[in-house]
Amino acid sequence: MVFKKRYLTKSLFNTSRECASRLYYAKRDEYPSVKDEDEFLQSLAEGGMQVGELACMMHPGGVAIETLNSADAIAQTDLELQKDCVRLYEPAITYDDKFLIRVDVFEKYGNDVNLIEVKAKSWNPDEEFFTQSGTIRSEWTSYLFDVAFQYWVMNRAHPDWNVTPYLMLVNKDAVTTVDGLYQRFRVVENENGRKEIKLKPGTTLADLGEPILKKVDVSEAVATILAGKAIPEAKKTPLQQLDFSQWMHTLADYHIRNEQYPVEIGDKCRSCEFRVPLEKLKDGQHSGFGSCWKIALGWDDDDFQEPHIFDLWNGRSFYSNMVEKGIYHLKDVRRENLPANPDGITSKLDAWDSKERQTVQIQIETGGISEDEVILNPLYEEMSRWQYPLHFLDFEALRLAIPFLKGRRPYEQLAFQFSVHTMQEDGTVTHSAEWIDRERGSFPNYECVRQLKSVLDNDKGTIFQYTHFENTLLTEVMNQLTDDRDQVKDADELIEWIQTIIRGGEREMVDLHKLIKQYHYHKDFKGSISIKKVLPAILNTSESLKDKYSQPYQGKNFNGQIWYQENEEGTAIDPYKLLPPISFENLPDYETGEEFIADGGSAMMAYARMQFDDVPQEERDAVFNALLSYCELDTLAMVMVIEAWKGAFE
Repeated sequence: MVFKKRYLTKSLFNTSRECASRLYYAKRDEYPSVKDEDEFLQSLAEGGMQVGELACMMHPGGVAIETLNSADAIAQTDLELQKDCVRLYEPAITYDDKFLIRVDVFEKYGNDVNLIEVKAKSWNPDEEFFTQSGTIRSEWTSYLFDVAFQYWVMNRAHPDWNVTPYLMLVNKDAVTTVDGLYQRFRVVENENGRKEIKLKPGTTLADLGEPILKKVDVSEAVATILAGKAIPEAKKTPLQQLDFSQWMHTLADYHIRNEQYPVEIGDKCRSCEFRVPLEKLKDGQHSGFGSCWKIALGWDDDDFQEPHIFDLWNGRSFYSNMVEKGIYHLKDVRRENLPANPDGITSKLDAWDSKERQTVQIQIETGGISEDEVILNPLYEEMSRWQYPLHFLDFEALRLAIPFLKGRRPYEQLAFQFSVHTMQEDGTVTHSAEWIDRERGSFPNYECVRQLKSVLDNDKGTIFQYTHFENTLLTEVMNQLTDDRDQVKDADELIEWIQTIIRGGEREMVDLHKLIKQYHYHKDFKGSISIKKVLPAILNTSESLKDKYSQPYQGKNFNGQIWYQENEEGTAIDPYKLLPPISFENLPDYETGEEFIADGGSAMMAYARMQFDDVPQEERDAVFNALLSYCELDTLAMVMVIEAWKGAFE
């Protein structure tokens, strides 16, 4: 049997930087990560691949070390390094037979070396890497430690080199000078199931236009990290208190021996990527988070069925304090430890603040409140101020590192779709409008606002959003219109209308997310206010919703859909799980129809994929139909929240 050589790589270091025990779970099929099925993170990863390929194009003439086999990659790299001057993509450099790095872009001119780590993170020239106290700013920590690890390995492996470390970042102040830049970098799946970039044939450096990526010298930040001054002393883990070399060798030794670093649980576990719920584990899989807590506390699977202290809504400062006290379940929080005074908390005459909402959640879990659901009466007063007809708005949008069009900036918001449901005063509900951009390589924002204005400008009815996203998006579009005023004939008209419905406007949108936060809690929300958690909970509780949505629903994209369906336990199936898969049965290149659009991340990825010229029309139609269905359900879910509230107050 041939055993694969074990190295501490930069990805493994990044996984274990805050918690060395996580290193044991990384890259193991039996320990899945929450990142594995996160569509939003996958969309970010694809964007990172595109930016990486763009960076290579901006450094032409290099040699790509393409093999994934470490031994072969090392051998190929060593051969290239014999040259006095060389440019390489993904070279493999090792140190001490323990450490392995694959450098994004590597340049060697004699003994002068440029180490270039490419990231799809946005940056502007005024960006600061350091806090006032001289430590690394938290939003830059993972990126700069990544470069520092590579720099350390390279310096140890080749002490005669003069290495300059760089981050190559997306300059959000840059403006693209060519059309179709994004469409030159398509993410595809190869025969081994791995994603890679398929560059548009014939693409040259001249086709890229003026650079939208910026190479930033991070020597000072790397030196700060290697000197142990990047993290405040009070926040360092025991390993981070060691000399950087000792820290690295300790991690590598545990990894090579295939041993887990001694487990130390704490509030850091809240963000553990291996905290996968038990119900999502497949046969043979385990929760890394659960394994650690079993080791530390002797827990069994039943202990994980109880609501954890980490499940408290918006409760970081609170659960940090509770973990220090050895309190790990919400049911174990005593009255004197509650965030707020529980007396009269379910009959308040005004909204809950954050601590009061946390207290309601804990009280329901501990039995201090006997009901599973609490809705404060002042919500009814809020509802009485609404003006009919009520309009429920949802946008789908994305930010791309590489823009579609000439004249646009990286990471500008693109509003490619909206849905509107409308409720009349007698309770009649219609899916009144929808719009989606079907044009390849367009800038859809202004047409999106025109279409939305034509729908909502016919009355003075109250408009609802879920979270402040719609407000943020429309504000950004308004700013874009201001910049493009000379090119957009109706810019002033659109700006004036947007100002009426965003924050501070005479018809300011009402945020349902905020109302739930202030007035409504249900045990099945499980510490979340996401519509994906709220919807199944209210379906289980509201008899009026059960009655109505047990009947066929008719919308623009649904014909007779039954939204209230029960699982084997007799509880409501999440309606988002009832969305149909994308219909690919008429396409010869697809074997199954098991691709779904059921969250914002998958919607973004699907729309971005439609920008490429070689996508057949049949696939485009199927994807756009799925996008329309998903967005319709988003606004219908908002309708259901209002219907549940109306039913509760009748």
